[in-house]
Amino acid sequence: MSITDTMGWNPEALDEILSNDEGRPVLFTNARILTMDPLIGTMTGADLLFVGPLVVGVGPAIVTAAGDDNAIVVDCTGLTIAPAVVDAVALAGGRGHRSEYVATLTPGNTADFLVVPDELATDVPSAVATFVTRPEQVHALVAAGRPVLWAGTAVWAGADVPGRASRPPRTSTASASPPRNAPATGARRTSAGSCCN
Repeated sequence: MSITDTMGWNPEALDEILSNDEGRPVLFTNARILTMDPLIGTMTGADLLFVGPLVVGVGPAIVTAAGDDNAIVVDCTGLTIAPAVVDAVALAGGRGHRSEYVATLTPGNTADFLVVPDELATDVPSAVATFVTRPEQVHALVAAGRPVLWAGTAVWAGADVPGRASRPPRTSTASASPPRNAPATGARRTSAGSCCN
């Protein structure tokens, strides 16, 4: 699979995940996983298993046990899974210990992660940079166990995840909005021209 080949990536798995009302486990298998856990580290040829919004397993050969539980299996050969909840300042080394400000992909944590090609994700910052600058290259963005981006395309069913922002409603282009330079209602201008309390 080339790094630009995201459009046909696992449409059947996406359909199964989106229609998963029975609470079946979901397994992303055979990936390089950047757990961001200092004790576990990075694993290759590993699996990430989650049920609902929570990670329940990470490691090699989980696929064997997941088959017994009728898991939805997503093949991630040639792909890297990285945490999707990060503090960019911490990643750049500007705040304390990185592992304290980056979500870890370990059991008991929320299943928030990115799936990107190995060559675009040498580490978490490069995986996040791929998401920001080349979202069409992102195979999946999963938030609390629900896809919100799949094969480079938005999946708005993921907006129904409890505790997550939902898709904003479409507004008419004829709606009245203040002129670009007008202060917001309730704001006042100071002599310097900026808003203040």
